Amino acid sequence: MAAAAALPHRQEELLIELSGVSKEYDTGGSLVRAMREVDLAIAHGEFVAIVGTSGSGKSTMMNILGCLDRPTRGTYMLAGLDVGSRKGDSRAIVRNRVIGFIFQGFNLLSRTTALENVELPLQYRGVAARERRRRATAALEAVGLGARLDHTPNQLSGGQQQRVAIARALVTDPPLLLADEPTGNLDTRTSLEVLALLQALNRDRGITIVLVTHERDIAACASRVVTMRDGQIVSDVRQAQPMDAAAELAALPRAEDPAATPLRAGATAAAAAALSGGPVPFSAYPMMLLGEVLGEGIALAYIGLILELKVLSYLLAARIFGEVTKAWVGARWVRRTLGRPATSDQRIRLALGYTVTVSGGAVGLLLAAMVALPLPARATDGLWTSVLAAAANGPVVLAALVFVGIACLVLLRYLLLTTFNPRR
Repeated sequence: MAAAAALPHRQEELLIELSGVSKEYDTGGSLVRAMREVDLAIAHGEFVAIVGTSGSGKSTMMNILGCLDRPTRGTYMLAGLDVGSRKGDSRAIVRNRVIGFIFQGFNLLSRTTALENVELPLQYRGVAARERRRRATAALEAVGLGARLDHTPNQLSGGQQQRVAIARALVTDPPLLLADEPTGNLDTRTSLEVLALLQALNRDRGITIVLVTHERDIAACASRVVTMRDGQIVSDVRQAQPMDAAAELAALPRAEDPAATPLRAGATAAAAAALSGGPVPFSAYPMMLLGEVLGEGIALAYIGLILELKVLSYLLAARIFGEVTKAWVGARWVRRTLGRPATSDQRIRLALGYTVTVSGGAVGLLLAAMVALPLPARATDGLWTSVLAAAANGPVVLAALVFVGIACLVLLRYLLLTTFNPRR
């Protein structure tokens, strides 16, 4: 049990130091000794696996190391601080500043995006929204999920969800990662992918990793294996050549090509819906139209009545303001309806659908009115003559100009919807 107490590290190199730590629970009828006089020292930059069967005390050890529980007796020093004797609020501050947690069940918020899940620890720190978004994006890119920022957990595989959980643990730049059975819900290939990522973080960034597992083949990836039994450390072994998870992953047979594998009925449609984010709410279109009308009305009232400008250019300003308010209302309405931001595919369809239906319908009504209604000649003759002349002399050119105009309008609206796609 005391073998771990005499580790060959100088005091200033130690990140974790347990001295005579015991944890006891009073169940009412008996006293359960979950940990018994445990001594353990872990230096900065180590990758340690804590293994043992159910009831061995490894989960209690994890709770104490993670400042989720306090020892009954003994001393726990973390980064030079005696955290074992601290009260709950003080331990919570240490957890947020020093420790990143990775859980077996991922513990992601189901109705928020990957980016928002990763931003959460920074919100507790009071970090500004722009900085939160920048750091969360960088963390997701570091774990290979830069293209999945707007995906919710149900749109991600198990391995991708665990990567989001790792990014969430990394976003605060902690010196210590505690991983509680991080591969327990994953298959062999995905488990190796997660372990390879943890090894890379330990090797390249020098992050100290403590991994709790009951599987010896998972523990083989650590540089040090601590075995617990009946609340005590029974062995503490350093592995000269830990298993290289990346090499093991490369040696696995290639995964079957999903395109060549028969799918269950409806699986293809479900996969496509998950990728595209699902249909666009129809109610978004009238809400965008309302936003456009209100925006233009406000702009016209301000420019014409308050500023008293009598120039035609103020109509252009009103149109621009109408486009902005329309996109803002549309993005907010979709977020409220879906419970999450729209995906890129949904934003494209929303911009295209609005342009073709609402804007196209308005242009059609205007042309019909010019033909059918006896409007003042000064207002319509010049425009109508120009349209007829262009259609007669160059129908292909006119069609090309219309197509380019629609494309530019769709692109503008897509960019505005992306700008206002709300994230916390």
